[in-house]
Amino acid sequence: MNARQLRSIIVKPIGSFCNLRCEYCFYLDKHNLYNGQPSTHKMSDATLEKMIQGMFTCSDFPTFTWQGGEPTILGLEFFQKVVAIQKSYGKKYSNALQTHGMLLDEAWADFLLEENFLVGISLDGPEEIHDRYRKDAQGRGTFQQVFTNAKMLLEHNVPVNILATVNDYSVKYPLKIYKFLVENGFNFMQFSPVVEINPNNPDIAAPYSVNAKDYGNFLSKLFKIWLKDFDFDRLQQKTSIRFFDSLIKIYIGMQPDHCALHKNCNDYLVVEHNGDLFSCDFLVAEDTKLGNLHDISLTDAFNSTAHTAFGQRKADFGTECQQCQWLHLCYGGCIKDRLHDPRDKGHNHFCQSYKVFFKQADQHLKKFAMLYKQNYQ
Repeated sequence: MNARQLRSIIVKPIGSFCNLRCEYCFYLDKHNLYNGQPSTHKMSDATLEKMIQGMFTCSDFPTFTWQGGEPTILGLEFFQKVVAIQKSYGKKYSNALQTHGMLLDEAWADFLLEENFLVGISLDGPEEIHDRYRKDAQGRGTFQQVFTNAKMLLEHNVPVNILATVNDYSVKYPLKIYKFLVENGFNFMQFSPVVEINPNNPDIAAPYSVNAKDYGNFLSKLFKIWLKDFDFDRLQQKTSIRFFDSLIKIYIGMQPDHCALHKNCNDYLVVEHNGDLFSCDFLVAEDTKLGNLHDISLTDAFNSTAHTAFGQRKADFGTECQQCQWLHLCYGGCIKDRLHDPRDKGHNHFCQSYKVFFKQADQHLKKFAMLYKQNYQ
């Protein structure tokens, strides 16, 4: 890589600390990597400034994605400080904020609009679906507050991308979820299937995980209704679903946005509250740490042997993948989806999901690619 390339970093400025207790959250227990209470795991000014400096050094257009835990717990003042530091470099940059949305208000909305933040809101669908697993520390559903604040952002013209997990319950309702989001003006959405190790039995997946057959059906039904909302005459989408958009890019011959579909998966770095660096936020662990930004530059971390080797792990798939006609689309899928259900024996948990879906969608995606090439190239 060279310094001209766009580089991305996922920032955990408050570590894993969060005021919700979503049952399927994979990050809450990451505080065990560090001493002290989770609420004390806050990024210092020195670490913040060094991280931002490092990103401007290694990229002419750095991308910062602020996650947690719940980053908005740090308050608006923290992010005002972030932007002030970024602006001092006089270069282009972009910010994204991933949040559960519970703590947002109009002051937040004004700031996010003024500073061009893309906001990802965790919203699993209508109330009965969202509240199935997304609860607060007292066990209460969080839908009403999240939905109200997400709508408020739209009313303030803040760009909102809905981040919806697909779990064992929500997987049954693709059409209901899609229609709910569209009817409420949420036209940009991303669906992430859940598969995590069962904390009570590490030999199997957690009960809220989605199985391959159900997820394949989910994708197929979602794709059909998404197609109905596409204006083929003007080549305009009514809605954007990240997974489908990325597949279209592959068929056109472009690099997809979705890292799970890349040949390698070392596209970004993760920085914890204290400056520890990792290659993937799904696989943050003591044995995957690349170093600390107070000891190693971000340029060296991006170019490190460990980070490169991590990215190449994606190509470590078995014979079944090597012989698969769809290998060029998923390259074995996300690494974490090979690890979180031991019964998969290192194979992608959603392999059958993809095979069923890719077969169904192939001709449609080829048509998209042809139309785009005819009209835009």
